[in-house]
This record gives sequence, C-alpha cells and structure tokens, in this order.
Amino acid sequence: MNAIPEVRQEHGSRLQPADFFEMIHAVGPQISADGQRVAYVQYRADASRDVYECTVWVVTVSSRRQICLGEGTAPRWSSDGTRLAFLRHDGSAQQIFLWDAHDEQVSQLTHARESCSGIAWSPDGSQIACVKRVPEIVETPAPPEWATLRNEHWAAPGVYSERLIRGVEGVANDLPSGTYQVFLADVSSGHLTQLTHGTFDHGGPLASTVKVTRYGAISWAPDGASIVMSLNRTEAAAGAHDPHTAIACDVYEYRIATGEVRRLTRFNGVASNAAVSPDGRWIAFVGFRNRRRAFHTNVVYVLNRDGGELRALAHVQDMEVHSDFQWLPDSSGLLVLYPHHGAGCMARVGLDGAWRTVSRDVGGSTGSGYVMWDKAVSVSRDGVVAFSVASKEGPDEVAVATMATGETRRITHNNEALLRRREIGRVEELWFTSSAGQRRIQSWLVCPPDFNPRLKYPLVLWIHGGPYLSWGPHFTTTAQLLAARGYLVLMVNPRGSLGYGEEFTQLIHHAFPGDDYFDLVEAVDAVIGRGHVDTGRLYVCGESGGGVLTSWLIGRTQRFAAAAMLYPITDWTSMALTVDRPDYYPYYWLPAPPWEAGMLEHYWRRSPLSLVGNVSTPTILLCGERDRRTPIAQAEMYFTALKLRGIATALVRFPDENHGLQCHPSHYLESIDHMDTWFRRFPGSPAP
Repeated sequence: MNAIPEVRQEHGSRLQPADFFEMIHAVGPQISADGQRVAYVQYRADASRDVYECTVWVVTVSSRRQICLGEGTAPRWSSDGTRLAFLRHDGSAQQIFLWDAHDEQVSQLTHARESCSGIAWSPDGSQIACVKRVPEIVETPAPPEWATLRNEHWAAPGVYSERLIRGVEGVANDLPSGTYQVFLADVSSGHLTQLTHGTFDHGGPLASTVKVTRYGAISWAPDGASIVMSLNRTEAAAGAHDPHTAIACDVYEYRIATGEVRRLTRFNGVASNAAVSPDGRWIAFVGFRNRRRAFHTNVVYVLNRDGGELRALAHVQDMEVHSDFQWLPDSSGLLVLYPHHGAGCMARVGLDGAWRTVSRDVGGSTGSGYVMWDKAVSVSRDGVVAFSVASKEGPDEVAVATMATGETRRITHNNEALLRRREIGRVEELWFTSSAGQRRIQSWLVCPPDFNPRLKYPLVLWIHGGPYLSWGPHFTTTAQLLAARGYLVLMVNPRGSLGYGEEFTQLIHHAFPGDDYFDLVEAVDAVIGRGHVDTGRLYVCGESGGGVLTSWLIGRTQRFAAAAMLYPITDWTSMALTVDRPDYYPYYWLPAPPWEAGMLEHYWRRSPLSLVGNVSTPTILLCGERDRRTPIAQAEMYFTALKLRGIATALVRFPDENHGLQCHPSHYLESIDHMDTWFRRFPGSPAP
C-alpha cells in the first residue's frame, strides 16, 4: 500500500496565503488609437487596509515602460490618444480625472456631488459623456407632535419604502432615490450639463441583471451629433408585476443639440451595449429575444442606423457571446469574446456573418478561475488588439495581438518576481462521459506542486458558481492555495456551464439542481480511476451555485468525508422573495412565483433543504452578512437543520461582507483556512 501524504499548511516554495497580497491582476486594458500605449487597471489586495485596491497604469507598447496614475478605474482614451480619462473617488464622490500624455500629469476634471460612471469621449475630444444620479426631490410630511421630543439619544427612525427593489448585490446600502441620467462634461472647464431627463434610468445599480449590463454604456456617433445607448424605457404598468419589464431593453439615439430621443429597435428582449460603427452606418449590440428562460444565449446583432432589417451574427456552434465587444476600425465587423471548452476566445465577426478566431488565451478571471469573469478588449485604428492574457502559471497580464496573424506579445510581467519564488501546481485537462444523457463533461485537475504519481492524495471537488459560468485551466487562487496544502483539486464544468453550446446550457433550465449530480460524482470516479486519490479523504465544496450543488450532493451520497458550502441557496421558496432581484428570479430561474399552482412542490423538489434528513457529512457553511444575492438566512437554515439532527456542522458569518466575499481580502483567505481546517478535522477512513 502506498504511503498517504499528510496535508500540511507550510511548504517552503509553495504558494502561501500572504502571497495573495502580492498578486497583481491586469483588468480592462484599453489601447490608444495610435497603438502606442495601453491603459489598464491593476487589481490587488491591500494588506495595510484590508481592501481591494484598483490603480490605473499606462504601459508603452514598444518599451514596456509603465507609469502609475494612482487609484482609479475605467480608463478611456481620447480619440487622438493624447489624453486619458478615468474615474477616481475624491472623498465625496467618484469623479472624472484626466492624464495628459505629453506632461504625464493627472488633473481632476469634475467636482460633482454625485458619482460619475460610464465615461465616453466625444469624437472631437471636447466633451466626456457620463452617467450620474439625479436625486429625487421628496416632500416629507411634517413629523407628529411627539417627535419634537427626539434627541441624540433616540434610536434611528424606521425606514419607509414602497419600492420592490430596495437594494442590489454589490451595493452596501439601500438604493437611493432618484434616476440615473446622462451628463456631458466640458473638458476645458469640467462643467456638467444634463442631456437626458425623465423617469428612466440610463445606468446605475439596476442596469445589471445577472449576466448582462443592459444599459449605461454610451456610444458616440462619429460626427459627435448624437449618442446611442441601450435602455429600458418600459413604463411599469399598474397592478401585478410584468416579468418582461425586468429585462426589457432597446436601442435609442439622443441628439446632443436638442436632447431629442429616437427609438431604433422593438426587440422584445435584451439589446445590450449598443455601439455605432466608426463609419456611422451601423449599430451593433449583443443580446437575446426574451423566452423567459433561466439563461438566454447572447447573440451579436447589427442593424443599419438609418433603418432596415435587424440581422443576427450567431456563432456557428451556438456559443454564448459576452456583451463586451469592439467595432473593427474599418467597420467591416466586430471583435467579440466568447467561452469555448474552458478557453477565453476572441474572434473577428464580419458583417457577412463569418467568424475567425484570433486568440484562445483571453483572461479576465482575476484569479477566480472563471473563464472571462472580467472581460474587456480594445483595438487601435491599425488593428492592434489589447487584452488580458491568461496563464496557468499566474495571474493575467496585459498583451497585444495583431489582428491579421493573431501573434500575441505580453507587455507586462507584473507577477514575475512572485512566480520565480513559488512553485505552482500543474493543471491537467480531463474529459469523461456522464451516465445522465451520455454528455461529454470537461474538467481540470490541479495537482500539488510536488505531485508524486506513486502516492495517494486527498481530493477536493471544487464546484463553480453561476451556475451559468465555467472553469478554465487558468490560474486559480483558491485551487492553487488548496493544492499547495497537499490536495488534488478537481474543477468540473457540469451541465449548464458555458462554452459547450446553448443546448448543453439549457439542460438545467428549471431543473437546477438535478442531473448535474451525476456529472460531478462521476467526474470524481474518473479521477479515482487514475489511481492517485485517497478514497477515504474525499471532500466537496462550492460557492454560490456551487454551494447549491454541494448541498445537493451530500443530500444524495455519504461518500464525502466533509463538505464546505460558501454562500449557498438551500431553499428556493424563501430565496425567491428575499433575493435582491425578486422581479427577475421567480419568473426566470423558476417557472413562476411560489404562490402559483404547483410551485411549492417544484420549489421544494429543487431545494437542497428537502434532502437535509439524508445528510451525515460534516459540513461548514460560510456567508457574508450583507449578501443580498444568496442571503445569509439560506446558510443559517441549513446549519440549524444539521444542528438539530446532531450532524457535525459550523457556521461562519463574515461581517461587512457581500456575495463572493469581495470586500475584505482577510475574509477570503480566512474562508480557505476554515475549509482546510474543517477538512483536516474529518480525515475520513483510511484508503484500502
């Protein structure tokens, strides 16, 4: 019998938790029109303040010289490439700042009371369009007579609301009143002029619904006389909620001189990120017709700006196209991003519908392991493309590629010093056939850095969230930190994952969780068959949608020695009415709200809490106290049920933390320590 290696926390040259504070992730690269410089954001964890820090950098393509512009996000070049606008918080609100390429100095342009977002330069460089909130003027009734007794010792008054959506994931506080409108900032003075008016939002927190940022992106016409935007201008009808209005979005054009608005589409779905072609003839957007599905596959659409038939430029294999795209400089087509078999792909799509892949190495996971979680691409006027390039060995870096040949060259090496000191676990690609429908399932196995095929190792099944996301072979902080502690880490893309075509994704429509159980447990069997796994030390963990599947697995099998569930959903009925978007989830992810006929049975049948009576697996649950997407009550209910049944369990509540534990790096690292400690506490039975 082979020796069984111990899981240890410290391993010399292996990746250490403190290394997380040295990692630099390249996000959102933007190339200047002349192709000489690329601006991008360095995203990293700040150990001194326990926050995630974003700084704007400019790198010269030829020399690779880098300049730090300080804290900021969303860099955007002027059309002549001499100035760079970006966003920075000045202590009161997020403002527009400018960097001059000639003297390399930064100056503040706006001094607004409300934060600016969605910046876009006018073609002549004289104005920058942005989105900003216009507060609602509310008349408050006179307080009752007794309230005049209030003093500083009294409790805060109650918060009154008649709004359906009072807060959204990623926003710490309740949503403020008012609407988000487009403003024009004069570049010479910083003066802001309001362009749009009315009751409709033109950006803001409600612009995003699950996977699509529906509105808030501004595209200038080449003559500077108008802007084009994707917008939801659907009037809410009185009475019961119409779920189609939750994601309705069409293309509109605003005249700069008059503010006149013209509707260009009646799409009956989501028309996202509308953009005018450089020659002004065409408008493209990414979107889908609304079929009331839990997931709709995005398709590229184009229409003639002066009218005419709307044409779909669908991927030949029905791949999901991300909503971030760029027009080619000659207006002959578009540069788009899509996942395919774990790869982040970039392709040229001609107006004739012809597709040609430019790269399969697009990054954007920011260390999460998700294929193109944070995606962006930009192109210069001579066809040089800037993007984040992925790697198995370390975080994303900035790269440029030639459109004609696809030849790629990295122009940053921000993590080189760290990676020279650390040994990274090898990543192997695996395929197997699931017994449920004979589906081909792709997965990746991350091995400990000093992996010895003659030994047996504990295995962690690490399940992705979404569930409409996908793992890739790229550098994954969580998996590499677990591998550094001696685990094999298995990352599976079960049915519903992106990158395998629309039919594969739709297998879990109103059937999640379900047969994905077989995809996951049989992936474990496939790895065990290779002979390197200590079958007595099998562990399972997952985040968000992966937390759902973790609880689904341990409710149907006792083969795992321990489990960890991060911010899961365990009961669909309570989730549907406490989630941040109750206007969406009960009508799309589920067939209908829970009070409709037959729905309680459907909700309960898909709820992992319904199987908690079968669970014997020791389970730890972790969740942020401010999680609005999968509220902490979901974890608390499951913890309480296990506790009442006498099953070993623990609950970790992270204060001041949202969905994904994205506020404080210490909480993220603590979650890995909690999982590792819990797994080592329950070593299971020795392997035969």
